[in-house]
Amino acid sequence: MRWLWFTLGLCAVPAFATQRAFQYGVHEFHNLVDLLPSHPELSTFTHLLQRTRLIPSLNRMQEMDLDGQGMTIFAPSNQAFEEASKSMEWLEFLTNSSTLPDNIHAKLRQHLWYHILNYTLPEEGPSKEFVETMHLPSRKRLFEPTRPGTVPQNPPNPGAEDDGQLLRGHGQLVRIERSKSGSLTKIGINHDGSQGATILSSDMRSSRGVLYIIDKVLDLPPTLNDFLTKQNISTLFRHFPDELLASLSTTPHLTMFLPTDRAWNKLSELERNYLLSASPQAEDDRMRVFGWHVSSQGLGHGYVAYASDLRKAGSVPMTSILGGVVNVTLKKNQSLYYGHARVIYEDILTENGVVHIIDGMHLPFGDLGMSVEKYLLGLQADRFVSLMHSAGLELYITQDPHEPPPPGAPKGPFTFLIPPSEELDKWYLSSTFLPSSSSSDMDIQEIREILKYHILPGNYSKDAVASSMVATELHPPGLSGAPQRLGITVKNSNITFGTVPSLRGPIPAGNSTVYLLGDVIRVPNDPVYTAAYHAFPTFVRALSKANLEKETRHAPLRTHLAPSEAAFTATGLVAKYLFNTHSDDLANVLSYHSIPGLWYSDTIPKNWTSLKTDEGSFLSLCRDNSGIHIKSDSVNITHHLTNIDTLTDTGVLHGTSHLHLPASVPITMNKLAQGTSAKQMITLLNRTGFDWVWNDTLTLDGFGNCGKQRLILLLPEDSAFAKINMTWYEQNPNQLKALVALHILLVDDCKPLPHMSLDLPLALTDEMEHISMLDKRSGGSSRYGSLAVRKTAVSEKNPLGLIIGIKGARARLGMQHAAQIVDFGRTNRPTTHSQVLSGGILSLDTVLEPYESDWLQRSVLYWQLGLVAVLLFLGMGIYYLRQWRAAYTRVLAEPLEGEEE
Repeated sequence: MRWLWFTLGLCAVPAFATQRAFQYGVHEFHNLVDLLPSHPELSTFTHLLQRTRLIPSLNRMQEMDLDGQGMTIFAPSNQAFEEASKSMEWLEFLTNSSTLPDNIHAKLRQHLWYHILNYTLPEEGPSKEFVETMHLPSRKRLFEPTRPGTVPQNPPNPGAEDDGQLLRGHGQLVRIERSKSGSLTKIGINHDGSQGATILSSDMRSSRGVLYIIDKVLDLPPTLNDFLTKQNISTLFRHFPDELLASLSTTPHLTMFLPTDRAWNKLSELERNYLLSASPQAEDDRMRVFGWHVSSQGLGHGYVAYASDLRKAGSVPMTSILGGVVNVTLKKNQSLYYGHARVIYEDILTENGVVHIIDGMHLPFGDLGMSVEKYLLGLQADRFVSLMHSAGLELYITQDPHEPPPPGAPKGPFTFLIPPSEELDKWYLSSTFLPSSSSSDMDIQEIREILKYHILPGNYSKDAVASSMVATELHPPGLSGAPQRLGITVKNSNITFGTVPSLRGPIPAGNSTVYLLGDVIRVPNDPVYTAAYHAFPTFVRALSKANLEKETRHAPLRTHLAPSEAAFTATGLVAKYLFNTHSDDLANVLSYHSIPGLWYSDTIPKNWTSLKTDEGSFLSLCRDNSGIHIKSDSVNITHHLTNIDTLTDTGVLHGTSHLHLPASVPITMNKLAQGTSAKQMITLLNRTGFDWVWNDTLTLDGFGNCGKQRLILLLPEDSAFAKINMTWYEQNPNQLKALVALHILLVDDCKPLPHMSLDLPLALTDEMEHISMLDKRSGGSSRYGSLAVRKTAVSEKNPLGLIIGIKGARARLGMQHAAQIVDFGRTNRPTTHSQVLSGGILSLDTVLEPYESDWLQRSVLYWQLGLVAVLLFLGMGIYYLRQWRAAYTRVLAEPLEGEEE
C-alpha cells in the first residue's frame, strides 16, 4: 500500500503534460494500468480494482495481448463514485468495515468489467455504435467469477445450459457517441440518446491502450425483471408474477420485440381486461403473447439480434420461443419490421438480451384466440368460470377458436347468462353443499343443472332476442330428454330472463354471446313445489288430500292447470264437498287438470284444440292475442288461463281461474248438501215429503215463462234453528211443511246463466223475485210464497253481501222473514229430459218462516182504501163547486154593462 501511494506521488504530473502526451502520441508507459496512479481523481476507481483483485488480471491480459489489440478503460472520477454512492452500494465497498463474506466482490467485479474493453477503439467511427465490454452477464456470476473476453461456446440448442452465460458467451454491449470529428464524447447512452457519461479527458500515453476519464459510473443494463416492471413503454408484461420474472431474467440470449401500450389498445376493452386480470389463464396468455414476440435463437444459434446486425442481414426469419417463425425485414426507408409491426425504438439493452419496441402486435391468427372462458374472465365472471370447471362443464367455455373442438365437446354457438359472482356465492352457500373437497355427486349434479340452465343453444344477439320461451342446455329427467325452457321478456329495450333482469348485454364473445344478469336464475322445481311457491296453496292441499302429490311431482312431460284460490272459492259448496269426503271425486277433478305433453303458450294452436287429460276426458285450449282460453267439453263456457308458462322440472304449469269438473264427477244436490252444516234442514225435507229433491232422476213438469225451471234449495245452518220455535212447528205439521216448502225455489231456466265470478246456482241481482213451492203460483197455499233478493254491504257475517227474504212480508215480533246468504253451490250433472232440473243450494244463516197478513193488517188496508175514496169524493165536489160559481159570475156581469150605456 505504501508503494502504491508512493507511486501515485511520483506519477503526479501537471495536466498540460497529459494533454501534450495526448496531442503528440508520446508513449511514456508500457502498461495501461500504470497510468491510473498518475490521475488522483481516479483513486477510488484504482482502489476498487485492487479490492476486487482485478489488477493482476488486467496486467496478465496486456502481457498476453500478442495481437496488439490493446485495451480501453473508461474510468469514472472520484466525484462520479461519490454521486453513485447515493443510489448504489458502492460506499459499502469503499470502507474497510464491509462484512460481506465474498472476498472477491463478484458483483462489483462485473460492474467494473463493464468499464473495460479488451481492445482499443479506433479514432474514427459512426456517431453512435455499440462496443463489446468485458462484462459477461452470467447466472453464476455471484459464485463463479467470469473470465475476460469472448468464450467460444456452441450449446446444443438455444436455451440450453451454457455454463451460465446470458449472452451466449459474448460481453455486454455499451453504446458510445462520437463528435463530428470522430472523437469520443459520451458512453453508456440510452437508445434515445439520453443519459450516459461524458468523456472528461483521455490519456493515450500507454502503448497498451487508452484511458478515458468519465463523469459518471456506467449503469449496467437492467435485468429483464427490472426492465419489464419499471419501464412505461410496454407495460403489459409487468404483470408477470415474481417467480416468472425471475425465470425470464435468467433465460439466456433473448431478442425481444415488445409492443407499445398504444399497440395493446388496438385490442378490445374486454381482451385488455382479460390480459390484465389475475386469473391463471390470463397469466398463461400473457406469457404466450410474450413468447410470440421473443426469440432465444435471434440471428441463429442463439446470437442476440441487435439492430445493426438485422440491418446487415436485410431479412431474418426469427423463430419465437413458442416455435413460430416471424420475418424481420428491412424496408427501403431503413426501418425494421417484425412481421407487420414497425420497430420504433431499437436496441434497449437488458442483462440477458435486447429489446426492440414495435408499434403493433404479432398475433399468429390475427387475434388473441379468445375462448368464451377468457371473455368471461375479462368480464370478472371468475366464480361462474370456477363453477363450470368444478362441474365438469369446462368444454362449453374453453374451446380455442383456432383449434378443432375436442371429442365430446358441445357444438356452439351458445348464449351465456352470467350472474354476479357474489350472487352465485350466496346461492352456493344457501344450498346444502359440502365443501368442494368432499362434494357428493348430488351436489355436483345440482351445480351442473343451475349452470346448464344459464346456457342457451344459439346466438341470441341484439337482433335475435325477443319475448319467447327458449330452450336451454338443461335436459332434466322429468322432460324425457327435452330441453328445459326459459322465458325471455323484452320490453322497452329491457331484457328479462325468467324473472332476472339483464344488466348488460348482449356482449359478443367470439361466435357466442354473453349477458350479465342481476341474480341467479332458479332452475324450475317439481310441480308441487312450484304451485306452492306461486300461490296455489289450495291446489297443493288438494293434491295431498287426494294422495296425488307424489305422482304429480314425478310424472314426466305434464302440463298442469292449477286452479287459483279464487277458482276454489268460486265453487262454494263444491270445494267443501270435494275436500270433506273420501270419494274419488277430488282425484278425478285434479286429474282432469293434468294434460300429458308439453303445452307451452307458444305451442297451443290458435284454433280450439281438444286435449285428453289424465282423467280420461277432454279439455279444449286455444290461443289468441288476448291470451290462452280453456273450456270443458261438457260445458261451453270459456275461461282464461293465468300465470302462463310457469315452468316445472316435468313440464309447465298454467293457472286457471276456474275449477273444471269432468263428466265423471257429477255434482248433485246430495253432494252439495254434504258440504253444508244443515243436517236438521235435510232431515225436515225428508220428514215432510220433500225427499224427492235428492232424486236426480225424478221427472217433474215445469211451468213459468218457458216451461223449464231449476230447483234451488235454501238450507239454513243448524245453528239457525235455535232462533225459531221448533216445538210449535213440530206440533203443527202443516206449518212445518209450509216452512220447508218456502225453502224450495223454482227458478226459470229459459236462458243460460250469465258469466259470474262465483258459481251461483241462480242469478242474484238486486230486487229479483223467485217463486218458492209455498207460492200459489207453484201449487202452494200462500200469497206470500215468493222471495226477493237485496244487495247489502259485504261483511264478515255476510261475505256475499246478499239478503233473501219473503217479498211483501212485514216485520213481526218473533218471526224471521229474511236471511243472509252465507254459502252456495251449483250442481253439475248430465242433462236429462226433465223440465225441472236440480240447480243448486244456497246456505242461509236464518230460517225463513211463512208469512200471512192478520185481520189488523187487513183492516188497516180497508181504512186506507176508504180514506182514499173520501178524499177523492171531496176533491171532485170542490172542483164542481168552483165551476158553478164561475158561471154565475159571468151572468151577472152582462146587465151591468147594458145599464152603463
